[in-house]
Amino acid sequence: MVQNNIKWNLTSEKCFDIIHLTLIDILTESKDGVKNISDIIIMLNTRTKIYKLHNSRKYNSFSKYLKIEYKGFLNFIEDYNFYDVIKNDKDISIKLYKNLVNLDDLKYSGKRLTKDSEWIFIDDLGDELL
Repeated sequence: MVQNNIKWNLTSEKCFDIIHLTLIDILTESKDGVKNISDIIIMLNTRTKIYKLHNSRKYNSFSKYLKIEYKGFLNFIEDYNFYDVIKNDKDISIKLYKNLVNLDDLKYSGKRLTKDSEWIFIDDLGDELL
């Protein structure tokens, strides 16, 4: 997450929950779980405009929040394994893998521990050493 001087009216945790739940709803409504990124951003802003995210109208949208806090919508999406970015010639689409979504485990952590391109190997020897 990027440090900034903007004072949001909602906590990071609340924004995180609102964004994920709205994105999951949007993508679940499509027949195959895939939707164009520009349509998703429009729908995200439309569905979340009831929230007073910032006192200034300039910053009062969740797409602006994602741009400022996560350096963009795609950076946010790519942090989670239940979304997939599909890039064609001119289009970028997002796919939701419903079977990977576990809303109970989806918690705001403040920062990401690893990137998708990084691997952590854990040698689980368990009782073999005893």
